[in-house]
Amino acid sequence: MTTPPYPRTAPSAGIAPPVSTHKTGGGFRPAANVAFNKTTIINGSNGHGGQPAGVQGTGGKIPGSDFMSNEDIRAFCEYHRKQSRNGATELAMDADHLVTVLRTIPDTTGSLSGSRARARRVSRWLKKAAAAEKAKQKYFAALYGTFEREYESNLRRVGKGRTQAQRPTKFGWR
Repeated sequence: MTTPPYPRTAPSAGIAPPVSTHKTGGGFRPAANVAFNKTTIINGSNGHGGQPAGVQGTGGKIPGSDFMSNEDIRAFCEYHRKQSRNGATELAMDADHLVTVLRTIPDTTGSLSGSRARARRVSRWLKKAAAAEKAKQKYFAALYGTFEREYESNLRRVGKGRTQAQRPTKFGWR
């Protein structure tokens, strides 16, 4: 024989239900720990022994953007050339992925007959953007090459910041 279920509401006789000292769930409260890191910059140092490689003397900007030496110009061109290479690769891969996804979408009639052509027409612009990034690589390489060619005599004269000692010429006939 089964016992009848207990009433779900408190009895209305004015008697309070007994208070239990035993917890029956709902008491899980994990400890909350808060942690934070504080970076203090003292005299331009960032705590890592100076600036990261490739960002020398620029205060965290694009490397070489000060244009104060031929090394700055070289670093600037090299940085942008590498960024363009990465961008061209990513855009070309994204264009291929876009074509793959768009070819599976049927037209309004449910036909896949022209889906490849439509996907190529849409992704053409992304492929052109990838080609433009590839062209940027070539232009930044040409920029530094032209700089060296045009200012070669000035760079030789400046050297490493000091005048080079003239070597005496030998007039040995034997």
